[in-house]
Amino acid sequence: MLAWLTNNAVTVIASAVVLAAVGMAVAVLAKDKKRGSGACTGNCASCRMGCASAGKDHRV
Repeated sequence: MLAWLTNNAVTVIASAVVLAAVGMAVAVLAKDKKRGSGACTGNCASCRMGCASAGKDHRV
């Protein structure tokens, strides 16, 4: 097992860094959703996403 870790140390470290980055991104998205901020601001005039929900109630 120690030999395998030694041979694959770079891969293990890189995978841990990527996993941590994804975890932080998910945490930020969850925090934003909980606070009520996020992609939709409710202002369709300034929407860069095409505002597919125009005319709908934007409150979550």
